[in-house]
Amino acid sequence: MIYVNRDENGKIADIDFSEKPGYEKYSIFNDEIKQFIIDSNNEDLIKMTMMKLDLEMVRVTEDIIEILIEKEIMLFTDLPEAVQNKLMFKRFLRESLGNDSKIFVNDDEIEL
Repeated sequence: MIYVNRDENGKIADIDFSEKPGYEKYSIFNDEIKQFIIDSNNEDLIKMTMMKLDLEMVRVTEDIIEILIEKEIMLFTDLPEAVQNKLMFKRFLRESLGNDSKIFVNDDEIEL
């Protein structure tokens, strides 16, 4: 899903991937949103959107690794030591904030 903020004329003014006040939920396949990005000809908007997606994909990747380990498809020790350390430290940080929610739940569906 993608969230859209519109100006007073009803035109798209901003897009985001997180729910915010004043933003409406739309499908990422919405033609109007695609056209907004194309028409904006705004390289900064495109780079910012890609950067937000990259950051969110990091969490998706972490959850996929957890699923593979839980299902014993791979071992944690199969990962390079540097990756193991980063994953363990991120898990520690997330748990210290009390935020251990996963994007993927036990039935392997995306939790929205």
